[in-house]
Amino acid sequence: MSAFSRKSSAEELLRSTTISDLGHENPLLLELKHALIKLAASKLTKLQRAILLRLYREGNGKHTFSSLVRKLADELGVPESTLKWSIRGLRDLGLVESGSVEVKGVPVSLTYAGLVVAKNIVEVEGVGGPDSALALSIGRGHR
Repeated sequence: MSAFSRKSSAEELLRSTTISDLGHENPLLLELKHALIKLAASKLTKLQRAILLRLYREGNGKHTFSSLVRKLADELGVPESTLKWSIRGLRDLGLVESGSVEVKGVPVSLTYAGLVVAKNIVEVEGVGGPDSALALSIGRGHR
């Protein structure tokens, strides 16, 4: 089994289960997931949360770093520099994978941790549709 298919399997598994379902097999794993969710909730900006939701809902792995920045800048009315900073922050936190200055052409995609955080935002906060208050507020103030 390739690494690509394992990632797809993990993504399918996570999409089909709730966060609490994952703890029935391993309470330590559930505790770690809750800690990750709490940290993300306290540290991520609205723009970073919106980026995670976009990747979760619409295009995980469809865009390179540069093409995603251009697309979101046009759609959200946010400066490209701000989007670059936000995506790099998500990458540094291990929530997304993407190309870099040294490695170009790698699509931006959620890591397993990013999937957990994005899924929690959708499940717990009921956010994620294209007309959500979060998506609409990004252009007016992204922190």
